[in-house]
Amino acid sequence: MAKTNPTLGPNSGKIGDLVYYTRFGKEFVRRKAKTFNDCKSEAQLRQRAIFKATQQTAALYGSLLQRGLTKYAHSQGHTEANEFSRLNKERFSYADGKVTIDYPALQLAVGPLPSVAFTACHAGGLHITLTFDPNPSADKARPDDVVHIYAVSPQAEVCMLMTSVERQSGQAAFELPDLSDEVTTACKKEPTNKPLNKTNAFTHSRTNAINYHLYAIVEAANTAPISTLSAAEKKANKLHRNINRRVSNSIFIGSIIAPCLP
Repeated sequence: MAKTNPTLGPNSGKIGDLVYYTRFGKEFVRRKAKTFNDCKSEAQLRQRAIFKATQQTAALYGSLLQRGLTKYAHSQGHTEANEFSRLNKERFSYADGKVTIDYPALQLAVGPLPSVAFTACHAGGLHITLTFDPNPSADKARPDDVVHIYAVSPQAEVCMLMTSVERQSGQAAFELPDLSDEVTTACKKEPTNKPLNKTNAFTHSRTNAINYHLYAIVEAANTAPISTLSAAEKKANKLHRNINRRVSNSIFIGSIIAPCLP
């Protein structure tokens, strides 16, 4: 129902096909739209589900992105999360109400340094041994450049730096964390008055093992000691956008299924 002013006429509300409204003290009128987009169309649902999964994934990979995308993203005027979304929009697909993520194809770092070539991966329970080519493949690479190995588990919602070794070592060994206590043992349920959200890429399920994705990036030796900034440090340090960090593109090493310890 329109609210009328005896002197000026209606100043808010609807009369027939006309809609009256006030903005910043001024009165406006527009014609009511005859058609509207279906907010629950397949295209809308797909876009929302992919956007949600992309943001959740960027948050999960946060510490890795801060090391691998900081300099590149900030040079483009973007945050790491925004740059991740731009680089990986083709890695998320939607079908039957569910988002599928192509984890091996995710681009988590951008940089000019040459990557290392991994030659073997040995898994004994939670103990992992990786071997790679120790020889730099370009003039701009150095033997003491640092190779960072990350383990990511969307199932347990963790992204952890496992080890950092010099390129010339040719090997990295570490223990995957036992996340038995962190993984929910029963299905995560929504409130009874709300339907189950099938698009949540991180819904927990009962499991006896944890799936880890292993990634690596190479960092220039002269910038490797620079630690990854926390959100509080970024807020306090207004010059964080000028971090002189040189890295390689991210490398997907492989997936490891590690048993949960009793």
